Amino acid sequence: MSLALLGARNVFSALVLSKNNRIALRKRVHQSLNDFRWMAHDISARPTRNAELIPLHPSVLGLYDASGLGASRLVFPSDTLQSYQGVAPLQPILCRVPWPKEVISRLVTDKNPNGTITNSNLELAGGLLHLQATAQSYDVCERTIDNKADNAATMFRQRKGSASTEKAPAHFPRLHGIHQRIRRYAARHNKVETIISSRQNVIGQSPSTTI
Repeated sequence: MSLALLGARNVFSALVLSKNNRIALRKRVHQSLNDFRWMAHDISARPTRNAELIPLHPSVLGLYDASGLGASRLVFPSDTLQSYQGVAPLQPILCRVPWPKEVISRLVTDKNPNGTITNSNLELAGGLLHLQATAQSYDVCERTIDNKADNAATMFRQRKGSASTEKAPAHFPRLHGIHQRIRRYAARHNKVETIISSRQNVIGQSPSTTI
């Protein structure tokens, strides 16, 4: 059913098998089941279209990164993408968001080995912020977004739509799936590499800055 229900494959990271090959019905498992029920009940009013399931030539090229201080995103739209009011057409957008002090203080570092937030957690959060920044600037319905990150773990978790844990990394693929379902786009997740684009009207322009 995950093929027909866009975002469904992202909600089941919490279903981690125990040593006796059983799944404990914890709160997060019930949340996953409720997510799936919502998507199943919504299918008659919200049909899934082919352009949401099969990634096509990307309409948006996005690069994002995160550190212990904040997250940043660079978005290159194509000339086929409709921008929302207040967003200049074809104008690349640079977004920077600092993390709250509470998040920074809980980051695992050499000086704070007992922290509860890892850099991979922040990379996943940065990926979600990148998708939201793109979707609130352009009409991405039934369009393909090409996301590029420099963190391999983040890229593969986004591609799979899951993480082999029920801790924090499992929540971000779930949110990605729900976000994708609401915004109705297809997504590609790749590693950052040298960018060579045939869209000369996009690459090379000075990005505007949004804080």
